[in-house]
Amino acid sequence: MKVCSTATFADAKEEPNVGATEDSQAATKSESKEDPTALFKLSYGLFVLTAKDGSRDNGCIINTAVQVASDPTRLVIACQNHTLTREMVAKTGAFNVSALTEQVPFEVIRHFGMQTGKLTDKFKDFTAKNRAANGIFYITEHTNAFFSARVTDAIDLGSHTLFIGEVTESQVLGDAPSCTYAHYHAAIKPKK
Repeated sequence: MKVCSTATFADAKEEPNVGATEDSQAATKSESKEDPTALFKLSYGLFVLTAKDGSRDNGCIINTAVQVASDPTRLVIACQNHTLTREMVAKTGAFNVSALTEQVPFEVIRHFGMQTGKLTDKFKDFTAKNRAANGIFYITEHTNAFFSARVTDAIDLGSHTLFIGEVTESQVLGDAPSCTYAHYHAAIKPKK
């Protein structure tokens, strides 16, 4: 597995802000009109990313899993850097992604996304699971497909790592529509 850093862009022949001073770059950043809620308009899904290291299994919620090539089939996923699942994927070079459906209950999202695997065995009492050929669990309820992948590249993005994986197995598990991040916010996430 090759790990790249974002610094490799600086080595490119055409750099952004060529000739800009540190003061002018800082001024540009502080003048930014970025609205973080605009990101909610991008289309995301909700997925359970799973990994296995030795006898330990873990999983977390991610919102980025995209097919980026077809021959061979490759997926790209993004995972927060502080998670145990990310550490396991980086170490073992393998992962599974289960696509959640619109019918997924909040409890599944809370189970995989709102507690750390560093302190909790997320699969101890969780029964809606099977092992794929790669030995990693995938989720069998409230999902419509799963993908197994072997990591071919990884890019550290600061807060997240982008993993590119070659698909080694995939299966359709149902016909229910995939859950988008927008649907999660509108219909699944509890209102305050």
